[in-house]
Amino acid sequence: MQRPTRTSTPPNPRLRWAWVVAAALFINTSYGTLYYAFSVLVTSAGPGGEFGKGAVSAGFSLALLVSGIASMAAGTVADLFGTRRLMAWGATAGGLSLALLALCHETWQFLLVMVVLTGPAMAATFYEPLYVLMNRWFEPLERPKAYGVLTLLSGFSITIFTPLTRWLVHAYGWRGGVDVLAAIFIVVGLVVPAFLREPASAGTPPGASPLPRSLRRFVGETADGLRHTTPGFWAFTAAFFVATTAFTGFSFHMVAQLETRGFGAASVADAIAVTGIVSLPARLILPMLSGRAASAALLGVCLALLGIASALASIAGEWWQVWVYVAVFGAVFGAVYPLRALVVAERFGGPYFGRIVGVQALFVAFARALGPALVSAIGTSERRYEIGFRWAAAALVLSAFACWWTMRRGPLLHSPAVAETPQ
Repeated sequence: MQRPTRTSTPPNPRLRWAWVVAAALFINTSYGTLYYAFSVLVTSAGPGGEFGKGAVSAGFSLALLVSGIASMAAGTVADLFGTRRLMAWGATAGGLSLALLALCHETWQFLLVMVVLTGPAMAATFYEPLYVLMNRWFEPLERPKAYGVLTLLSGFSITIFTPLTRWLVHAYGWRGGVDVLAAIFIVVGLVVPAFLREPASAGTPPGASPLPRSLRRFVGETADGLRHTTPGFWAFTAAFFVATTAFTGFSFHMVAQLETRGFGAASVADAIAVTGIVSLPARLILPMLSGRAASAALLGVCLALLGIASALASIAGEWWQVWVYVAVFGAVFGAVYPLRALVVAERFGGPYFGRIVGVQALFVAFARALGPALVSAIGTSERRYEIGFRWAAAALVLSAFACWWTMRRGPLLHSPAVAETPQ
């Protein structure tokens, strides 16, 4: 099996940064419509009131589970064929899935759409395919700054789409609101990939066919990424799996949980939207600091602070406590996933990066699916939410230490197994 080679960095630095801005617009829209919108849709004003909060939570979890399975294929597609078409396809599927959700009148229909369309759309339009593209645009020493800028500009999705979804649901009902979100996603999702550019060969070796000749060859290319991992990678992935389970478990339920404590859902949604603004400095600064400080240590600090935020949410009874929670949560949550990607890119940033980060995305997606379901299983009453959020806090603090410990040694940008082809 031939090994892919990296192609040269695009020659125009200004154009590269314009592409980063466009990519951030795409990420804001994909996360806003397929992720953060569901923290509103799960409430009684959305499909949660028609199909039940448990059903909507289960559908969201199933979609994340499918996205993890699909992420392995998405990573291979990004490595071998390029990212732009993958993004456009994913946006089309995501917009179509939202439009079909608005037509659902039975629980099984809602779940079917989430599994068949929403899950694969998540895999194609969330951060991982964009990270592959960023690695093609920027050399290793430039990536911390590039990741920081992308993360900073991508930090508005929760601020924009949480209150926007709440307003759309109030103004047009949840079906009309979801239709508007679908239209937004399709427009942005087709325009942005048309503007972006990437190396013409998109990682394939010179003179080789750009497409595997069979499904077996495609699966072989995907499996090839596994052979370029290490035991440390799997230990780190296991620790991050625990952290992601806890993080997504309490963050998905944070509006509903505060609602059970006597806070108005609309006011809480507005307060949670502020976390996007609070997160902006850390989104830029923390990934950039990874060029000087150990990115694994920075990631550990962020996860520990998220554990503190979960504990604060579990006891909030006054608005000042909610705002302290917003401040702590908002200060670090936006830096978690880019720091995770930088930890992996520092050690495995070669031509197999898309497949390696795609394999890890499988476990991240499983954790994203498991977290909301676990919190729901513990219970959605005020007392049960309190227990679930405290368990999440403990898991985050423990996994913070584990993430740092497993990757505490220096970066291996050019290890023999994953070294980039000389340019």
